[in-house]
Amino acid sequence: MIQVKSHIASMGPYSPPWTGLNRSQYLRLDLNENTLDPPEHVKAALKNYIDQNRIQMYPEYENFLSKLSAYAQVDSSQLILTNGSDQAIELLLHAFLESGHIMVIARPEFPIFTQIASAINVSVRGVSFEKSMRFPFEAFMDAITPDVGLIVLINPNNPTGTPLELNQIEEILKRYRNIPVIVDEAYYEYTQITSCGLLENYPNLIITRTFSKAFAMAGLRLGYVIANPEIISQLYKIRGPFDVNSCSLIAAQAQLDCPESWKAYVEETMTRSKPFLENFFKERRIRYFPGAAHFMLVLPQNRDQAVSYLKEHGILVRPMFAPLIEKTFRMCVGNLEQTQEFAAVFEKYLQEFDS
Repeated sequence: MIQVKSHIASMGPYSPPWTGLNRSQYLRLDLNENTLDPPEHVKAALKNYIDQNRIQMYPEYENFLSKLSAYAQVDSSQLILTNGSDQAIELLLHAFLESGHIMVIARPEFPIFTQIASAINVSVRGVSFEKSMRFPFEAFMDAITPDVGLIVLINPNNPTGTPLELNQIEEILKRYRNIPVIVDEAYYEYTQITSCGLLENYPNLIITRTFSKAFAMAGLRLGYVIANPEIISQLYKIRGPFDVNSCSLIAAQAQLDCPESWKAYVEETMTRSKPFLENFFKERRIRYFPGAAHFMLVLPQNRDQAVSYLKEHGILVRPMFAPLIEKTFRMCVGNLEQTQEFAAVFEKYLQEFDS
């Protein structure tokens, strides 16, 4: 039998939860997606594009890059589009890491970083979050040694929701100017906190973002990198010329042109639904870690029982298995109606099993 490289053979696949399950039949709070359908104007834009018989042509990126440049408030030379932020991460790790390098990241982390590092046979130095889920700043700084080839900061972190202070990010950028620093801002639309203002003074800063979350486009796979133009020019050498599909650009442009729907959803989740859910857990003395974005970790007395009960009653949440959070489940916050639906089901669970 033909053999792959030994370090790949020893890896396990990254398998999303509920593989093989028809998730459309559930209230999906498990993957931090936008819980609502894309607005009608986005669907209309996609239908119009298809009706114009244009999907048989290769995509063109220039017009959308101009639109994205205005949204991100950076020059288009500082942008590259990617097939989801997963591809952005893959491009960056390939570009900066080689044998003998170490990648430093706080744990538990978004697992794609570690999966890709393992695939290219690079060591990962994980620095554990504090039990309170605070970012371990001092320990993290101590972990950055001369053999470190890449520093990864996820702000806010997934799955813990932990935010970083911009002064902490700047301190890392300043102290380690010769090491590239990725700041993953997948949840920027929910926090409105960005490191973009640091780009001018720190050419080692690289920001990744996605249209998968607030923009309701997880299935269309669109992400992007914001960085110094010299870095962007290097990434173009390793990204395929047509890796980003044209339908994702049409949907994203429609969302940027008419942002009222997704902005209203973000506002509702962050100012109404999330406070409602936090109060629900507080009143019932359920421990939770709220985080800075639209998702949180929940620590019930019996995690697996709670997850199973929710699933049996039409709601998906995601059990966590990484050290420090292995007894929790992660859930995203939908609109208020969906959050009230979750609360009603969880209340019944508590009455049946946790009283």
